[in-house]
Amino acid sequence: MVRDIDGARPMASITIESAAIRLTDTILGYNEQDLEETLKAIAADIGMAHIAYMRFAPDKSSDASLLTGARTYSVQWQTRYFLKQYILIDPVLAHGSKAVLPFDWEELPRDDPAIQAFFTDAVNHGVGCNGISVPVRNRRGAYSVVSFTSNHSRPEWVVFKKNNMVKLQLISVLIDSAASVNLKLSSPTVKLSKREEQCLIWAARGKTYQDISDILNISFGSVKSYLDTARHKLNCANLTHAVGVAIATGVIPAKALQGSSFK
Repeated sequence: MVRDIDGARPMASITIESAAIRLTDTILGYNEQDLEETLKAIAADIGMAHIAYMRFAPDKSSDASLLTGARTYSVQWQTRYFLKQYILIDPVLAHGSKAVLPFDWEELPRDDPAIQAFFTDAVNHGVGCNGISVPVRNRRGAYSVVSFTSNHSRPEWVVFKKNNMVKLQLISVLIDSAASVNLKLSSPTVKLSKREEQCLIWAARGKTYQDISDILNISFGSVKSYLDTARHKLNCANLTHAVGVAIATGVIPAKALQGSSFK
């Protein structure tokens, strides 16, 4: 039987009872724990490095067509992901937005040097050496993708997938249902003022408050006020989170991050 890297437990097959209980409790309102914390517990239960959930916005015309999500990746990686604008090239999301069947990340094209660098950066930040994503379409027509990552050797990973694919699909459906409750995904679209949007776009480009003040020719205090207001509108705990949510939801268009300057 295939064992975990540290040899502590068999990895050929998993049980999903505890995961199902955690997620069902969330769906029924018995568990008010943050979804990311629940996903961390499930990842530990089934021997995964990380679990990530993302739901796509109904409007697929936007380059950044993600609505919202939850993930167990480190804060360092999530911050780097947003500041490096990886959402624009992430092949998992690009393929996941159209996929019908589960797909292994190994199957994704990596001819583009930028995509190769993205995967290398992800591994270096603890995302995991292996990954598989499961598309989920619920009864209301919402479309999402759940990703599971692992640091097992490739042979171990192949065996793990063979023995657990159906279980991972069941967990993915439950995660999608739990997310609808926990993340309150039906919230209305956020509308930012022109200045709030401008400040947030420059922040997404990695500019400091003082940089934005100089670029837009407004006071430092005004920049802080606009960014704080935008953050509150997006219901985010910090600026990095607000930038990520704004890009993911299309509140600030992805193409705006590629321009040279604007005022």
